[in-house]
Order: sequence, then structure tokens, then C-alpha cells
Amino acid sequence: MGLSCSVDLRQKLGFTEKPKETHKKVYLCNDEGVEVSASSMRGLPDARPVLSPECHEIVLRSWDIIKRDIERVGVVMFMGLLEDEAVKDQFVNFREKSPEELKASAVLRSHVLKVMSAVEKVIARLDDPPKLNKLLHDLGQRHMLYNARPEFLDLVGPQFNNAIQPALGDSWTVETEQAWADLFKYITHVMKETMVM
Repeated sequence: MGLSCSVDLRQKLGFTEKPKETHKKVYLCNDEGVEVSASSMRGLPDARPVLSPECHEIVLRSWDIIKRDIERVGVVMFMGLLEDEAVKDQFVNFREKSPEELKASAVLRSHVLKVMSAVEKVIARLDDPPKLNKLLHDLGQRHMLYNARPEFLDLVGPQFNNAIQPALGDSWTVETEQAWADLFKYITHVMKETMVM
């Protein structure tokens, strides 16, 4: 036969019921003490950026010029990225190389062409968001396998803009700069969705 304790007996024996805590534990908060999600702590804003039709048009038009010198643009972009020692350390094949060795590296050029090919695939899918997002999610997952740090993706867009400006010459405008910045914000956001969730 089981024993049951009435409230009186529990109190006589010295057992008291503690009220359940009703406050929520906050594990992640920003500098102001406001709770934030794990993904935003790792550099992923809550809302996915939106690409405007003007952005599509500018990117498509300028890409026709950029792709004429795609390898050089890619090398310039990567040389800028690899100036950051923390980024350079992510690439086993590039860690011990000087800037001169990197510029002459067939391995760097091969990687550059893969990245620029990915950019071209993104541009080809701008009018098909489901295919574009699948491509970017796959890229994010692949970068996870390489142990790429998600925050380093944010460095690519500015370096890409630095690299394409000379290639575009007179076609470089404030609107062009903004369109490519917006595109890379979108790319990095969607890639990070699979890297930080």
C-alpha cells in the first residue's frame, strides 16, 4: 500500500513546497541585457535580406563586364581576404605562403575559379529563389565541412567590391556598389542559415 502525505503532515515533518520558479532563464543576451537568439549572436540577423529588382538588373548588367576578367578579379578579392591572418589560417594550403607565392599559386587560382563559378551560379538563379536558396544552403553546409568560420563570410562582399571596381571602370557607380553589397549580404545570410542554426 502506498503512502500519501497530506499538506498538514508534510508541514509537520518540515517539508515545505517551494513555488515553481516562473522566470525564464536567459542564456544569451546582448550588451543591453536583452535576450538574443544563438544565430544572431553568431552574426545572422533575424530577417533575411531582400533583393530588389534594381539590384538584379545592376548585378546582371555589371556581371557581363566582370566575367571578362574573372580570374584576375577573383585573385584580387582573395589577396585582400588573405591579408587577414585569421582568414589565411583557415586555408591550409595558403598559411605559409608569402603574397608573391600566393599570386603565383595554381591552388589559389583553382580556388578563385570555384568561388567565381559559385557567384556566376548565384547570378543565374536570381530569378528562381528556391533554387538560389538551395544552392546557398549547400554552399553553407560545404563550408561547415571545411570548418569555415561563419563570420568570415561577411568579409567577402567588401573584398569583392574592391576587386570589381577597377574591372568596371566607368560603369562603377554608387548604385553598382550598393547592388553588389546587397547581393553579398543575401548570399552570406542564406549560407549562414545552415552554418549557425
